[in-house]
Amino acid sequence: MSELTLSQEQNAVALAAKAMTQDIAEAHEAMGMLKAFSFVEKLLTVSSLKVLNEIKNSKKYKGLSYIDQDGKVLTVSSWEDYCTACGFSRQKIDLDLQNLAVLGEDFLETSQRLGLGYREMRKLRQLPEEARAEIIDADYSDATDKEELIEKIEDLTAKHAKEKETLQAQLKRKSEDYEAQAKVLANKNERINKLDMELAKKTHLIDTQTPDQRGEVLREETAGISYKAEAILRGQVFQAFEALAKHSEETGIDHRQFMSGVLAEYQLILSELQQHFQLDDSPSGSDLPEWARETE
Repeated sequence: MSELTLSQEQNAVALAAKAMTQDIAEAHEAMGMLKAFSFVEKLLTVSSLKVLNEIKNSKKYKGLSYIDQDGKVLTVSSWEDYCTACGFSRQKIDLDLQNLAVLGEDFLETSQRLGLGYREMRKLRQLPEEARAEIIDADYSDATDKEELIEKIEDLTAKHAKEKETLQAQLKRKSEDYEAQAKVLANKNERINKLDMELAKKTHLIDTQTPDQRGEVLREETAGISYKAEAILRGQVFQAFEALAKHSEETGIDHRQFMSGVLAEYQLILSELQQHFQLDDSPSGSDLPEWARETE
């Protein structure tokens, strides 16, 4: 059983070595093809890019030995080493592979035939998929004009930039609206919390007050409201009546009936209060206010 296991392990090692040798051979063959091709032109074809993509993903380049321009024997340990050994920079090959993945084989061949540069290809990659499809899915004949295609790419790029700017402006406005709403809500919550605290304090105060103490508080609150009403009558209403009187002197227009009507409204309100709460015409007894006591 142990001999069989050993035999199986040996076979596995042999198969792995054979597979590794085959991978390195394929990587070496591709390198030779690319180095020979680079002497003619620095443009990688779609077919060579597909080979490079397969080698990159499978990492078949690892362990490959080659002789550089100085006659030194070097071993490839990384994708960048392999690209350099093929006569190209890693950045160039990766960029070409990116163009192949995003733009497709057909359009990449068309772009190479028309001589599109990396600038135009980068702009195409940056376009949204729908806009990019207008370019890469179109039919291109031998009579296709390079300048017309470049102009179309520029127009789509400008259109996309404008749409992006509009969307960003809308997003900014929505963000500002959201911040404003959040601030209003925060202020509202703060006011509500403050009112809740005040209400809780008043409720607690009411619960702990004696009847006399509670009555004193209610009188103070009523007096405060009354003072505000009196201030309006003595201040704003008085000034308004003065303005009407001055206007009468200057123009001869009589405002006295109108002013009497205003006073009648006040008197009606006071009369309704007196009748509703069954109040005397004037205060008397022990609850007489200080101002009334002074006039006695």
